[in-house]
Amino acid sequence: MKKRNLILGIFMSSILALSACAGEATSTQENKGDKTYTLKVGYGQLYGAPLADIARSEGFFKKENLDVEMVSFTSGGLDALNSDKIDIALTFGTSGPLNYIAQGADFKFVGGHMEGGQPVVTKKENASKYKSLEDFKGKKIATVRLGTLDVIFKSALDDAGIDIHKDVEFVEVKTIADVLEAVQSGKVDVGLSNTGHLTKTKQIGLTPIFWSNDLSLNNLCCRVTVRGNIKGEKAIAYKKFMKGLIKAERVKLEDPKKNLEASKPTFKQLPEERVNEIVNEKHLINSADPNKREVVNTWKKMQDIGYIKNVDNINLEDHFDLSIYEEALDELIKENPNDDYYKKVLKRFNEQNLNL
Repeated sequence: MKKRNLILGIFMSSILALSACAGEATSTQENKGDKTYTLKVGYGQLYGAPLADIARSEGFFKKENLDVEMVSFTSGGLDALNSDKIDIALTFGTSGPLNYIAQGADFKFVGGHMEGGQPVVTKKENASKYKSLEDFKGKKIATVRLGTLDVIFKSALDDAGIDIHKDVEFVEVKTIADVLEAVQSGKVDVGLSNTGHLTKTKQIGLTPIFWSNDLSLNNLCCRVTVRGNIKGEKAIAYKKFMKGLIKAERVKLEDPKKNLEASKPTFKQLPEERVNEIVNEKHLINSADPNKREVVNTWKKMQDIGYIKNVDNINLEDHFDLSIYEEALDELIKENPNDDYYKKVLKRFNEQNLNL
């Protein structure tokens, strides 16, 4: 699909072009009455799937004749995608899928889901010691390798001229629970935590001193990741899924309580206050936009800090399919031609994905 001019003066022409493209993209298969499309969507058990939960709760998927089966994973979600056991990996970060791509996986990014919300934590009594990145020199830092904050924090240190191999000591652990325990016990000075752990953090006498939002303006977490060639009915199903997420993002922005209520069934074993912390923490941003610009930046950061090597033979451009999101947004604009919200979403898409 052709890139669009960002000049506001011809914005209405852009909308007309979008609508035309949407019509062209709709296959004859899609127009076969009440045909139902199905997708199996994997998500990380710890982080849930806020936008998908809203889309299900609000009937956005149902309206699209889309049946979405949500499958939770404590680990192995990207393995499941790579072996074709699920259609979409929803909340498994950005660096994780990029690492698979570096190893030859045929993954493609078609949308976004989460940004921000990752805290750097230390003991409450030590919080005043950390005012800048320079203050981390000589410290022991617990981290889960290839976690979102792991890449963001190491990259931020590297950009600040701090040698991540000599000036600091990283202690790799398996889980965020291990990170918190290491900080609490004094085995390390600080830890790189994640969303959904703030209550536990405070209960054991720890506190956030930096957030990933402070370290990177567009710190990506989970991307909507799929596998293989996207065509036929699968392409239609993915487009319908992204329409649901785009509409759900609006609900989250305008009514966080609906986000909470939609997510309760996903976290039925947790109290309401904890669920709200996981899905509505103020540093956490839910955006359905693919944000290609920052995915590419993350790829570069991972090379800079030595996480991925020998990838000159990999063209990252081959691992995006922006047409899925673009066609979903086209249809929403066509369905709601006087809605300024979707015009703003289009402007954001152009800025974050086109003319880079």
